[in-house]
Amino acid sequence: MNRAWRWALGLAVAAALLLGALVLLPFHSWLPGGTVGDVPLSQVVNGSAFNRLFPSPQAGQQLSFSQEKRGFAEARLRQGEAVQALLAISDTTTAPEARDKFSDAAAQLQGWPLVEQGERASALLVADRFQVKVIAQGVGLDAEQRHALLEAFDLRGLAALQAPALAGR
Repeated sequence: MNRAWRWALGLAVAAALLLGALVLLPFHSWLPGGTVGDVPLSQVVNGSAFNRLFPSPQAGQQLSFSQEKRGFAEARLRQGEAVQALLAISDTTTAPEARDKFSDAAAQLQGWPLVEQGERASALLVADRFQVKVIAQGVGLDAEQRHALLEAFDLRGLAALQAPALAGR
């Protein structure tokens, strides 16, 4: 291919990319990237920062992380092959409506508002930002056992956690 054809082909590709960008510009709010729940990524704690705050498994138990993303981490607590509970930490910055259920909380655990979500789940709101949740699985755990698991999280460490963009303020 001679030099003129290469230039023409390069300019055609550049023009096609520019035209594509102009066509997609009105739909930029539909395109992914940059935010989680309309919150800039820099203001949301990365899920990997939560992993060290989960409780250590007791003898005969295993903790396996099943999901991790910006603002959320989840693990399964197993006793042998059976899953006892799902454990999760989420940054409610991405879902402020998750904080609303704690506004009428009558109970507290280590000074943080505690709510029961049905017969199988307990949730705690730490530092008015982080929801810590234990959901019983299988045979299940009673409320007292779920509360003990919630207390086993590093709640002080969680309260001190900040998003990277907020840490410099």
